[in-house]
Amino acid sequence: MHATPRRGSGRHRLWALLSLAVIAALAFGAVRLQADACAAVPPAGRDPGPAGSGTAVHHRDWSEVLCSLGPLPEDGAYVSLASATFGRAEWCGSYLEVRGPRGAVRAMVVDRCRGCGTGRVGLSEHAFARVAGDAGRGVVAVRWRPLRDPAPAGRLAFRVKPGSSARWLGLLVTGHGNPLARVEVGTPGGWRGLRRGGDNHWVGTGVGGGPFTVRVADRHGRRAVVRGVGLRPGAVQRTRTRLYDHPRPPRARPSPSPIPPATPARPTPPPRPTPREHTPPPLARTTPTTPPTSPCR
Repeated sequence: MHATPRRGSGRHRLWALLSLAVIAALAFGAVRLQADACAAVPPAGRDPGPAGSGTAVHHRDWSEVLCSLGPLPEDGAYVSLASATFGRAEWCGSYLEVRGPRGAVRAMVVDRCRGCGTGRVGLSEHAFARVAGDAGRGVVAVRWRPLRDPAPAGRLAFRVKPGSSARWLGLLVTGHGNPLARVEVGTPGGWRGLRRGGDNHWVGTGVGGGPFTVRVADRHGRRAVVRGVGLRPGAVQRTRTRLYDHPRPPRARPSPSPIPPATPARPTPPPRPTPREHTPPPLARTTPTTPPTSPCR
């Protein structure tokens, strides 16, 4: 005789399998979300900037740069990055320390090096001479790293892009030193973020006709707020605001004058007794005696 199968046993087995599948899917999703979150956060203490090593070449013409930072002084120290590193102008206006066989130089990122592949940077003639010793050399081995809070800290300045209006705003920010991460404009509804373009201008719509209150933040979390930026296309509007500042060195205090060693005091001799002058006793006053009168007279 065959044993009669229990009713509902197959249904329970199906529910158990479905429960295990749901638990496995949830666990996989949690692990995947955690991995994505960890990948989005850079390792602590490391700046995922354009640090590297390779070679450097030099260029003469820096009159037009993709970071829109011209006109630039001819004797400045500038660096251009390969397209893969330059990205969408994330490093414009920041500084790299470039070190070569003859020394090091601090150069500002101002352009994309169109002919440079990975592992190559372009330098201005002044910067190239500092690291190579001779601007006539074509290529020199170098290594570079981004600088954080380069000194001295600059003052923020703004230039409104030509063509800006109350409906559309393009804003160039300079003097920040560190690479910028965010630029926002204050509106009645709160802060409205601008989007960085490939020419280093921050653009947005619906922010009004100014004057604007602008909030600037760098990659390290430093923030500054500037009020009164006017809608004046093409004009450079300088401010006294710094995105960061270096602590002033403590003022040197004058060292106290050395105290001369104490001279042991000489013991004061006891006072000598003053000799008293001998005063003779007063003479007794004698009353002269009158001689007796002679009775014979």
